[in-house]
Amino acid sequence: MTAAPVGTRAPRFSICTPVHDPPLHLLSACLDSILGQTYSDWELCLVDDGSQCADVLDELRARAAGDPRICLLERPEAGGIVVASNAALDLATGDFVVLVDHDDRIEPDALELTAAALDADPTIDYLYTDEDKLSSDGTLYDTFLKPEWSPERLRSQNYCTHLSVLRRSLVHDVGGFRDGFDGSQDHDLILRVTERARTVHHIPAVLYHWCITPGSAAGDSNAKPYARESGRRAVEDHLARLGIDASVEHCVTPGYYRSRRQPTSWPTVSIVIPTVGTSRSVWGIERPLVLAAIQSVLAVSTYPRFEVIVVADPDTPIVVLDELVALDCVVVRGVDEFNFSARCNQGAAASTSDVLLFLNDDTLVEQPDWIETMVGFLTEPDVGVVGARLLYADGTLQHGGLLLNEQPLHIFHGFADDDPGPFGLLEIDREVSGVTGACFLTPRAVFDELRGFSEEFRVAFNDLDYCLRVRKTGRRIIWSAHSTLFHFESQTRRPDADQHEIDLLYERWGDELRSDPYGNPAFAPKQAVWLPASRATLWSALRAKLDQLLR
Repeated sequence: MTAAPVGTRAPRFSICTPVHDPPLHLLSACLDSILGQTYSDWELCLVDDGSQCADVLDELRARAAGDPRICLLERPEAGGIVVASNAALDLATGDFVVLVDHDDRIEPDALELTAAALDADPTIDYLYTDEDKLSSDGTLYDTFLKPEWSPERLRSQNYCTHLSVLRRSLVHDVGGFRDGFDGSQDHDLILRVTERARTVHHIPAVLYHWCITPGSAAGDSNAKPYARESGRRAVEDHLARLGIDASVEHCVTPGYYRSRRQPTSWPTVSIVIPTVGTSRSVWGIERPLVLAAIQSVLAVSTYPRFEVIVVADPDTPIVVLDELVALDCVVVRGVDEFNFSARCNQGAAASTSDVLLFLNDDTLVEQPDWIETMVGFLTEPDVGVVGARLLYADGTLQHGGLLLNEQPLHIFHGFADDDPGPFGLLEIDREVSGVTGACFLTPRAVFDELRGFSEEFRVAFNDLDYCLRVRKTGRRIIWSAHSTLFHFESQTRRPDADQHEIDLLYERWGDELRSDPYGNPAFAPKQAVWLPASRATLWSALRAKLDQLLR
């Protein structure tokens, strides 16, 4: 697809590229990748920000002289990335701004695929694509297969980054790039644009190659320490604009952030724990699991307003029931044969709290503010469920959220406790399609609206079914990397779902199980460690996505 030649009208795309003394061969390759686009309705807005290299200036002048779509502004001295980027925006006349760095490259069909998505949905105000890195020897690596729109993740990291395409009128409305945010100016702009965007769209294809050069942030996350603080302030300002009272803190990995909410008042929370009163040895101590769980909750938790409701199976030992009463728990006697969903619903019915927190009896709390962390996300009314980071007894990861990749899978199951995961995925708060019911928080209003857990799922998948019903209402599911508990589930236990539950799950949610918005269609099937499928599968998935948009 090739657009009509550009005449007097404004082009569709304005590619904005500030330039300051890049390696000449990378600048030439960058410009070649733009000139080689299969879609021609574009202009290139080049701003040289006081480059000292004569060869760079000669290259820019020759390119501008050779193509009428290239506009070059030469600044006599360097003003910095924000000044140069705004100067490029001032040159732009297109409907959309495309941000390309002076030493990076875009795929030949990047603008063609972008135009197709915009044609399919005229409400798109911001669009981003997948990306990878290009080493000096030409090796492509660190392929970043991104999720669909994930606002909590954008607060945690600038996962959108490249390639970014923004409606120019909206960029103008929010004031362009802001002084004082050098190094994170793109993150700050994307946050402000997406606050107002009608539709945010993701193209699941690697259309941008981030070239690694000495001193670049792509190759060394510590190369620009000022950028890390600029990003933190950008997120802090974003939350303030949304009316979310939160402090923003640096994570261990540079450029990743934690938004710690500070609600003006804390809602009441009912912790609902179904149990049979089973005893087992944990860390060398034989004890009833439910008592250890509750004792840890009561001894460690600093949340100001919670109660514990235990739904006890008829087979729960009398001595355990007596100790539960002594711990001031509300004890509800479960009736009929065991049905985990029914037990949870019974516990919820015995509560009048604002928030329900369902907890397995084989968990242990060691983090004082675990409830505050989870409840904090409910300051946003579109959050329907919050899940926690769960570790096995040996410290390896049991739960980092669920990925639906032809089947429900625990993300990075078994990873080391201190492993941040690729692109910091295990270090940051983010949206997921589902979380485990082993530690599962939901507003009571949402629980009542959905009429609780579906009791058709007697043992398994009740948590996932609930999450998918929450998502169907337009609400989000958040997995928190900063609320951590131990979960003493066996690491080698056999699946406990019967065939009826499996069949019911696929009958009800088959499409969702094969298309997770927080995964990527290019993932290899039936895995949850972010392995890409073959290149042929990747392009097949992309074409299917585009065909769906164009229908």
